Amino acid sequence: MTAPATLLLHVDEGRPLSVQIHKETAMRSPHTGRDLQELHGWVVTADAQLHQRLATILPGIGERPMRSEDDAGDFTGRWCVSWNSYGEAAGVHTYTLILREAEELSLRALLLDELELHPYEYREEAVPGGLKVRAKLVGTEDDVLRLRRLVNEREAFAVVRLGIEDEPRRMRLSVEEWSEFEDRVKYRISLADAGLEPAPDGEFDGVETESSRAALMFYANLLERLAETLVRKNLLSREELRALREAARVEPGVNRHELWRVTDVDQA
Repeated sequence: MTAPATLLLHVDEGRPLSVQIHKETAMRSPHTGRDLQELHGWVVTADAQLHQRLATILPGIGERPMRSEDDAGDFTGRWCVSWNSYGEAAGVHTYTLILREAEELSLRALLLDELELHPYEYREEAVPGGLKVRAKLVGTEDDVLRLRRLVNEREAFAVVRLGIEDEPRRMRLSVEEWSEFEDRVKYRISLADAGLEPAPDGEFDGVETESSRAALMFYANLLERLAETLVRKNLLSREELRALREAARVEPGVNRHELWRVTDVDQA
């Protein structure tokens, strides 16, 4: 598509912004792998009200898609502001913009090797070196435990994001919070490209706080003291205590699974 010399961009509910386009380039989408159009342009104005409007809007515009039209009012595309800068000379304000073609990232299903998942909420983020994904699903507690077992068995999965990109990519899986939902459970997973550096705290990155670590240490210490008290009072033999500890080591996943239980995944 050849960009018009002037593009009318709807940055808010007010009058469309007139952007003078001086260059057209392309960049490869980190999400879909296809080429996205980029328009380089500027807005030059001596109008103090327009300057104040742009100074207010642009810092918080983020990745919000905006539609555009030409001078005849015909639709010309949807764009995100990927970069902007500002300069002023003799009362004339110049805003330089790079507009990137907006993408529709509409997921139909997640394929993890032979497993098909249908999230009710999905978000992916391009970061230096790859992609990160967060998704929420509804299923059973057995579904969550099965996924946790798969995480322990495999370093990475061949992931296809149907509806976004059909080419599989190697990604690491983490199974995070879960909560009861009617007669089922809601749970959250995260995926990261296998080439990305693992987070320092591994599976608990961004979830386990210092306070929760302190609570876990407290309860572990409490249970140890309680167990020793039971042995001293001859309510539990040393052999029985040793057998309980061994059973806990053999199946640590169940206890760890409980650590991720929350009141409501959507509020976590």
